[in-house]
Amino acid sequence: MNNQRGSYGTYQQPYAGSTNPTIKNPSAQFEKGPEFSDRDRLNDMLATEKYLTDGFNVFVREASHKNLFDDVLQILNETHHAARDVFNLMFQKGWYSLHPEQPSHMAQHYQKFSGYESQFPTQNQGSYQSGSMYQTRDY
Repeated sequence: MNNQRGSYGTYQQPYAGSTNPTIKNPSAQFEKGPEFSDRDRLNDMLATEKYLTDGFNVFVREASHKNLFDDVLQILNETHHAARDVFNLMFQKGWYSLHPEQPSHMAQHYQKFSGYESQFPTQNQGSYQSGSMYQTRDY
């Protein structure tokens, strides 16, 4: 993909006053048939890039050798950029749409999870406490 990081297309809502607006561009036309279309290929590419970033992220987090960590971190970064390029292309062509969340729904989720804070282990002014449930690992 290209290295230019720019804005692709515009955000459009289907009609004013919609209760479920969709953010997308006009969809590019493609023939629907049993063979893979460009849209199918891009969907597959995006799924693959997401899968790779998940795997590389675990690898980087667990790498013990500094040079290996640096190399795979660079690959992880490039993979994230490739995924973003595929997303932008799909969004530009109208093949990827977004649905904004309603503020009332977000408030419900905030209320639901805000009570969980009391379940977190207490920290001594943000510093690591020896003997806490989180222990370092030796590999």
